[in-house]
Amino acid sequence: MRASVAVSENADGPRTWPWYRLYPGKAIAIAVGLFVAVSVLDWFNDGSGQAIAVLYVLPISLLAVTLGERGGLTGATSGFALFAVLEIEHSSGDIDVTGWVVRAVAMFLLGGLLGRATDQTTASERAAQAEQQQRCQVEEANLRYTEALEINDSLLQQIVVAKWMVEQGQPKPAAELLAETIARGERMVAGLLPARVTSRADSSPAIRSSEQVLARYPGGGLPPS
Repeated sequence: MRASVAVSENADGPRTWPWYRLYPGKAIAIAVGLFVAVSVLDWFNDGSGQAIAVLYVLPISLLAVTLGERGGLTGATSGFALFAVLEIEHSSGDIDVTGWVVRAVAMFLLGGLLGRATDQTTASERAAQAEQQQRCQVEEANLRYTEALEINDSLLQQIVVAKWMVEQGQPKPAAELLAETIARGERMVAGLLPARVTSRADSSPAIRSSEQVLARYPGGGLPPS
């Protein structure tokens, strides 16, 4: 992961996430630092104070893209409040009503519109992720259905044939067919299970239960029907 973005893999390809989405706390701290820095510059520069106040759009934009509409409007309120305090306490008061209205409209429109766009983008991403997850669940269900059909066709039918052989007095071919069926079933199950589960299969309760059942019939005989 780089310092500015992180990359995640999905079905549609790699997706990059900006740093302020990964670390919203750091983004808020930087926005607060920008508010303080702009206010300090505005305080110590009488001649260009009005021009420096334009820099309040930087922390407002950062809060908007990080927290959405709520963050953008909060940043606009904070920026305009700082501008008003500095203008009243430190400036010569040469800004007329139009100047106040223009700055207020610019800050709040920037914070609100950019924040709303961020919220809509986030909602679209979440909807796409939910749709992708649902699609994966459907594909997994279809895969399990296909595997169940394969197990039914390849294993249960052979077991039925082995049972018929026993009933016809052919225990040896039936035992060989059952051994082949068991080995095939183990391979199929091993292919479906994760490696860490397969490595612990010998200690599973199902295996131990099978061993206990076989121990009741010493000499390799079949259980009575």
